[in-house]
Amino acid sequence: MTDTPPEQPGRAADEFQGVIEPAAFAPVDEASLAGKTWLKPASAAFLSVFLVLLTVAWYVFTARSVSLQITPAAETLDIKGGLSFKVGDRYLIRTGDYELFAVAAGYYPLQKPLAVGDSQNQAFQFELEKLHGKVSFDSDPPGAKVVIDGELVGATPLVDLEVKPGEHKVEITADRYLPNQQSMVVEGRHVQQSLAVELTPAWSLVTLSSNPPRARILVDGDEQAATPSSIEVMQGQHRISLAMTGFKDWHQVLDILPNTPIQLPEVVLEAVDGMIRISSTPPNANVTVDDVFRGKTPIALEIEPGLEHNVQLFKSGFQAVKRSVLVESGQEQQLAVQLRPVLGEIRVVGKPADASVYVGGVFKGKINSGFSLPTQKQKIEVRREGYAPYEVLVTPRAGLEQRVSINLKTLEQAKWDSFKPLITTAAGQQLKLFRPTEFTMGASRREAGRRSNEVLKDIKLTRAFYLSLTEVTNEQFRRFEASHNSGNMKGNSLDGDKQPVVQVGWEQAALYCNWLSEQESLDEAYDIDAGSVVGFDPAATGYRLPTEAEWAWSARTTRNGNLKYPWGQALPPTGKSGNYADRSAAFVVGRVVSTYNDDYVVTAPVGSFSANTKGLYDLGGNVAEWVNDFYGTSVSLSGGSELDPMGPEEGKYHVIRGSSWAHGTVTELRLSYRDYGTEGRNDVGFRVARFAE
Repeated sequence: MTDTPPEQPGRAADEFQGVIEPAAFAPVDEASLAGKTWLKPASAAFLSVFLVLLTVAWYVFTARSVSLQITPAAETLDIKGGLSFKVGDRYLIRTGDYELFAVAAGYYPLQKPLAVGDSQNQAFQFELEKLHGKVSFDSDPPGAKVVIDGELVGATPLVDLEVKPGEHKVEITADRYLPNQQSMVVEGRHVQQSLAVELTPAWSLVTLSSNPPRARILVDGDEQAATPSSIEVMQGQHRISLAMTGFKDWHQVLDILPNTPIQLPEVVLEAVDGMIRISSTPPNANVTVDDVFRGKTPIALEIEPGLEHNVQLFKSGFQAVKRSVLVESGQEQQLAVQLRPVLGEIRVVGKPADASVYVGGVFKGKINSGFSLPTQKQKIEVRREGYAPYEVLVTPRAGLEQRVSINLKTLEQAKWDSFKPLITTAAGQQLKLFRPTEFTMGASRREAGRRSNEVLKDIKLTRAFYLSLTEVTNEQFRRFEASHNSGNMKGNSLDGDKQPVVQVGWEQAALYCNWLSEQESLDEAYDIDAGSVVGFDPAATGYRLPTEAEWAWSARTTRNGNLKYPWGQALPPTGKSGNYADRSAAFVVGRVVSTYNDDYVVTAPVGSFSANTKGLYDLGGNVAEWVNDFYGTSVSLSGGSELDPMGPEEGKYHVIRGSSWAHGTVTELRLSYRDYGTEGRNDVGFRVARFAE
């Protein structure tokens, strides 16, 4: 075998010469290994200590300092779930979750999770819960209910009842005793405590005696015992009574205080009164006994027995009656008295001659007759079919004949008399009641200035109506629409408070009428949808515009026939009969009545001129007026009178009637003149009307 030098680090293999040959291998003897020692004992011990110290050092450096404060101090404390070391008053514990166990006498064992975090110094506080206290309760009398903090826990006596530590409200109650309430501090920790109370009675002894004895004792109507006795009466106000056959009941109201006995003086019972039952014909007579008023018949009265009493009955219109009455104790007498009337003469006269007279609802005879009646207030009623009944209160007088005059009204007359002749609206307009008659509306073809829409029609109006004396003013309209402005005409104002409102369309006028009805809680005449008028209710009694027929009847009819002009039958206007297009208005309008001057260029305050024969103002002149009807020119083919016409059922325009301050021609000044439109104008206003029924 040739020796080969070892391979040198960093030198290449080809630097070595020779052949590499295998060396002989001999296995190690296991027995020789087993007997061979690797470390000496001293070395092994050193190594063990080193490892322990290394482990301790590792634990110390990785553990956290934890303070455990337990109130009260635990007698036994254990931390489960890992290693922990107590160093002084702190523990070294590695981060993690543990279970803490603590025990102290008189407290429930503590078992809580303990989570140790990453911070170096950590503190935990725990408080042990006291064991319940053992409390015994007793009372005099026994069997009282024990309520702790509002919860019933039993009845006395109670022994070693477990109660949670702390302050408690304890109430001990028993029937017929005052409740005992107090606060109690329970120590807990199985410490034994006791509470004994003596309950105060909620009643008192009431001692009663009577002469004669053996009277029944009643408390608030419930019988308790017989005199003499001492009875228990609960606190509060009570009615104590003594009752005995043949004697009057005795009563006294007592205010009973708890546990405060009362000794009442002996009660001397009085013999019962006698009783007298008094009736009269007629009834409701006043009754006095020994000049003391006792009531009205029929009546039952108790009176002192064994004595004679003076009983008197009297009633207005009847003679007084006196009686002497004697009644024994416990007896009952009946006294029935027939009162004799004191009469006076009443003569009822009037029309119709066959009307019937009733007194107090009882038929007495026919009118124009005399009747003898008691001298007390009498209700006299006169009736006849087809007439409204009439009644009056009369007090006849003895020895004197009185005359009562009654003229019945027909039902129709009574109906009309029930209507007020003049009413005032919430806005201040005055309306007058009218009962219209038949008349002819329109104008003859031969009438100068007539237009084709003024067709002659016979009209019959059957419904009474109210019509305002004047046109609606700016002031009255602004209560409904505060921002309204009637404007001006060439510098002449139309907007004064007392001037008639203008620049108002038909629909605005209708809405004003509904508003006026609403102020007085009347049925609204116009049907409204989305702020627009969509219909008219002829049965409504609320405010509305006058119908064309009502307007024409009010403006034209007189006892001597229809008027052609507001002032009469011929031009020119007479005196200052109205506000028309006159000389003063020549510079603002076209055609004027050159011979007439009313002193107003435009509108005048309403009512400035004389009223017509019906007491209405400005039906001619001032402003033309909207009426209720749709505009139309149809002619009736029936040949008879039109009954309460209200114009066409539908249409695009509404009728305007009457002349205005801007009119001065023969056509326009006539009362039969008809115009139409929908929008407001500076010479068109309106007045209000309503049906009376």
